[in-house]
Amino acid sequence: MKILILGAGPAGSSTAIQLLKNGHQVTMIDRAKFPRHAPGETLHPGIEPLLKQLNILDETLLSAPLRHLGIENIVNGTSTFKAYNEAENWRGFQLFREEFDTILLNKAIELGAVFHGGVSPTKVNYSIQGIQSIETSTDIFEADYFIDATGKRAWLANNFAIKFNEYSSKLIAYYGYVKNSKHDSLHPELIWDENGWTWITKVKKDLHTWVRLDLNEHVKIGSKWLPNQLTDGTQTGIRKAVDVTWRKAKTCAKNNCFLIGDAAFVLDPGSSHGVLKAIMSGIMVAYLINQSSSQSTHTIMNQYNLWVHEQFHKDITKLRALYCEYNIKNSKY
Repeated sequence: MKILILGAGPAGSSTAIQLLKNGHQVTMIDRAKFPRHAPGETLHPGIEPLLKQLNILDETLLSAPLRHLGIENIVNGTSTFKAYNEAENWRGFQLFREEFDTILLNKAIELGAVFHGGVSPTKVNYSIQGIQSIETSTDIFEADYFIDATGKRAWLANNFAIKFNEYSSKLIAYYGYVKNSKHDSLHPELIWDENGWTWITKVKKDLHTWVRLDLNEHVKIGSKWLPNQLTDGTQTGIRKAVDVTWRKAKTCAKNNCFLIGDAAFVLDPGSSHGVLKAIMSGIMVAYLINQSSSQSTHTIMNQYNLWVHEQFHKDITKLRALYCEYNIKNSKY
């Protein structure tokens, strides 16, 4: 089968790898040229089996040798360490996303994916079955299945008239990088206050990343703001604000189109599952497409919609419990 994937981040590239391993033809387009900027990432140990399945564990470990046993939760200066699994010595990953995303994309290309970087979709052409083709400024791409991995902008979902339900008030997360700070910790730090949290972690020997999220209201932070722990360092790279309002598409599979990763559902970074769930959704879609020769399109679409619904609401339950534990409320939780 021919599959077109819009977006070459972790969700799109993971889907491509799994599809190519099963003999499908895959074309990928992305408006960015790689390597591209992305926030630093802390990944739960549960991603390790998926990295093995995608055959990128060795490359990931070479790129991101910093690993940790759990999270430091800090309230009023008092730190409490929460291990992932002390008995099993589980270790999470500290990723510099520019490198990790490139590793995934290169693996897809190595397996035979045709990649067009710096290309944006401009138009969707429809047929009775759903989507017939997608146009860019230079090409028209036809396929049997179309996969939206365009992240939070959900380009294909919006052009296919798929609406989103919101499950929280407006949430904006800010993130950036700091070089040469002397602040040191063996583990990522989640620093709580009455309005939200600040995340600090080291992704390279001389590079920290931080994330700030106010949960009660949108508090715009200044362009020179840094967490107190990192003010001895130098702000570097691109600093961004990202809409992380909790939301999910009303349908994540329609006709011959699938939404994966942030194009399907978004939760704030406190869930610590963004990249993990992006990869899981990509692998799930690849599995279902591979089953399409023996199951109806209606069946596999229903299976995917049910899976996304269960995963999303399971994470919402955990996030609500986490914020309740630290006495932080959001007006729409």
